[in-house]
Amino acid sequence: MLYETTAFADPGNETVPLGVLAALLVVPEGEEPSEELLGDITDVMVALDPMLGDLAELGLLDYRPIDPELFDEEEGEEPVVGEAPLDEEESARFGLVRLTPLGQYGIRQWLLEDGYDAPLVGDLAQGDAAELLRGVCESANVLPEEELRVWVAGREPLPAARELLAAARGDDAYGPLRRMLCVSALNLLGAEAEPAVREVLDDPELGGSARAWLSALGATDVPVPDRTMALWTVVDTFAAQLLDSGGDAALLRELVTDLPVKGDPAAWFGELWRVDHPYTADVLEAIGELHTDRAVAKEARKAAFKARSKG
Repeated sequence: MLYETTAFADPGNETVPLGVLAALLVVPEGEEPSEELLGDITDVMVALDPMLGDLAELGLLDYRPIDPELFDEEEGEEPVVGEAPLDEEESARFGLVRLTPLGQYGIRQWLLEDGYDAPLVGDLAQGDAAELLRGVCESANVLPEEELRVWVAGREPLPAARELLAAARGDDAYGPLRRMLCVSALNLLGAEAEPAVREVLDDPELGGSARAWLSALGATDVPVPDRTMALWTVVDTFAAQLLDSGGDAALLRELVTDLPVKGDPAAWFGELWRVDHPYTADVLEAIGELHTDRAVAKEARKAAFKARSKG
């Protein structure tokens, strides 16, 4: 639990109060601790205190133990946490714990030996752009934004952008997700990537997202995409969200309601089902399942059937 909580924490947030760690072990996720659970948290803290001290002697932790004077103040009883808000210094008297680099390494090795997926941040950022995007797409337990950040750090923005855009092409199963990750990486590269993005404005796979990226950057001379490119980009963008959401219905429903279905949904879906994209039918089925407007959902389901029949 300590590894999960702190291994990827932002700098300065790697230290955890012992009471917080104990609560994570005792209180069911999403619940507020009851009075009974507060007592259990205290018991766990007292049990952990000597164990963490031993691990600190081995160099796996930096640990500030429970202040023994707390017991004297409670007249020999175990100190109880959670009864009133504590300032930072008072909270520290209940114990503070942080994994050392050796501790992070050791716990990761134990996790790997037990069959858990415990990647290192930056593991996937050691190769070229194609290896980066493929690795992030295919890895179940990864922090995409961190991998992208490590990859772009120290690289020249313009050649890095060209490499990313080239790696984003493709009509395979991960193509939409690669293009979404590419846009995220371009955001990290910033305005210096603009010339590379302008080079792909006429690319049938990248042109739509390239236009959106330039517009978000503040460019006012971005050409309007033709209808074919615009519809293909709608399908590709929603397909990427399908792949990235992990089936989160609430998130997908929010995305569905933002689709540009205006006026005549039958006409719009009549165009969309003809889009030559490997995820067209999947996207239409998702819209048909999730859209809150019954008329729109019905037209989406009809279009999905046509898309499947076409294939």
